[in-house]
Amino acid sequence: MYKLLLVTDRDDITEAFSGVQDWGRLMFEPVITLNNTPDAIVLIDRNNVDAAGYALANQDAGPLKRHLEQAHPLLPVYHPRSDLKLLREELRLVREHLDRLHADFSDDDYDVEMAVERVRDDLMRRLLMREVKTREELESRLSLSRAPFAADKHSFLYELHLPEGEQYLHTRWRYGLERLETALRSNFLGRFVEDVYYGGALIDPGHLRVIACQMAGVPEEDLEALGRRVQDHVNQAIQEVKAYMDLDLLIAQYTMIDSLNDLVPENGG
Repeated sequence: MYKLLLVTDRDDITEAFSGVQDWGRLMFEPVITLNNTPDAIVLIDRNNVDAAGYALANQDAGPLKRHLEQAHPLLPVYHPRSDLKLLREELRLVREHLDRLHADFSDDDYDVEMAVERVRDDLMRRLLMREVKTREELESRLSLSRAPFAADKHSFLYELHLPEGEQYLHTRWRYGLERLETALRSNFLGRFVEDVYYGGALIDPGHLRVIACQMAGVPEEDLEALGRRVQDHVNQAIQEVKAYMDLDLLIAQYTMIDSLNDLVPENGG
């Protein structure tokens, strides 16, 4: 059973949570509800919750937000919803996130940073595969994974062609599409390179989609200069893939998108 903390002074939020009657079936213990940030900070510091959410109308949430960022940068943060239907969807995403986060748990070798890293990679892959369906879902997944991507800043999207991808998978690689994607992303694209996050999704054996996202909290950079820096990194990765894996990658299309919301289908992504 997972433990959730709710910090709120809003009656509509409290009412929505009271409308959920099947916490046990959802694999949550009864939610711990507090109405002030000092008590919430004390509880969080005791590491007694698996995820926290806050919605404050009459208090400054800044101290709690800053404390989470500084002292608990990996603790999942969910979005309390006042609409019961949206709340149940949020809880579904929380449960999914926590299940994935603890899927490989063992007392001997569990590494929460690596688990969160995998979840973030999966989130970006879902976006690139157009599997994130709404802005609310994107907002929730970004918050739960504590992803440092600047969702509201420009990103750079590449469509790469693998002219011999199908043949390469069957005659030379033989480890499957998923492991080839992991090898390309982890060994060549990198994740965080000079304040830019690179994500990738192998759509099919002939098509690799790559995104370069700006990081949150990083000073604004001239977009033209940033674009050149990203282009240099992508070109270098293409050369290294050829040199070390003897696999050709060709840039078929390049696009600068306004925000990660552009990758959500219902919003024209």
